[in-house]
Amino acid sequence: MSSATDVLRAKTDAELQFFVDNPNFYHADLVTTARQELRRRGIAPPRPAAGEASVATVYDEAPASNRRPLVLGLVLLLLVAGAAGLFWKTHAPASPRSLGRQPDKLSPESLKLESVVATPIPTFDNDRNVAQQLALVPTAERSSASAQALRQYKGLCLRFWRAQNPTVFLINQAGRQQSYQVYTAQLKLVQGQWNDLYKGLVYSYKLTPTMMDHLARMRVIARIQRMTLTKLEAAASNNMPLVLDGRTQLAQDTARHLLAPLQQRVAPLSIHL
Repeated sequence: MSSATDVLRAKTDAELQFFVDNPNFYHADLVTTARQELRRRGIAPPRPAAGEASVATVYDEAPASNRRPLVLGLVLLLLVAGAAGLFWKTHAPASPRSLGRQPDKLSPESLKLESVVATPIPTFDNDRNVAQQLALVPTAERSSASAQALRQYKGLCLRFWRAQNPTVFLINQAGRQQSYQVYTAQLKLVQGQWNDLYKGLVYSYKLTPTMMDHLARMRVIARIQRMTLTKLEAAASNNMPLVLDGRTQLAQDTARHLLAPLQQRVAPLSIHL
């Protein structure tokens, strides 16, 4: 995937200068990156306005874990916007005003990018979910379990919540999407998290009865959630409405029922896989 810097390096000096001269048209990070690219080329752009500088400073000082969703969103935004701008430039008919304009002069209309609203996947407290789930294992079982069993159980729980939390978020966001391209990329990312859990589920473990009950539930939930994400990905790839059918809705109800004992104390589940 191209980075934001790679995209801007393909722009001309005049295009980059237009980003800097018209900061109200674009995201502050795009303007900042354009200014940095001009400096790299030996061109000294004017200093940013006070408001723009404050935004860039806040971004630079933010922890790396908080910047990652913003950087990913910016790169995806640039890629989608650049593709839309290239399509328009290639297919749009020439207007009288554009025909009369000098070739070395650029108007705001010629550089304005088509933008989309992308909702980044938030950061979840997966460690807290794991601790909560472990606390639901009876004290006697935790005391009798070996150190290896506890370590394996917590590792599987962590993989599960790393996939489950963003899956629920993406399902809830399905009907609000404005960029199917971004949404499809997010779905693929979370499918990768479920794949990590499946790699751990191929082994057998000597866990306590409650831990085995939890593991059985996580296995079935993973199967349901992967199926749901696959259907959403197919719909998004074909620009179809992101609506779950009745069968998938029923499967989601089953997943919520299976999930309850991983978050609160309920009667154990009798299940054979």
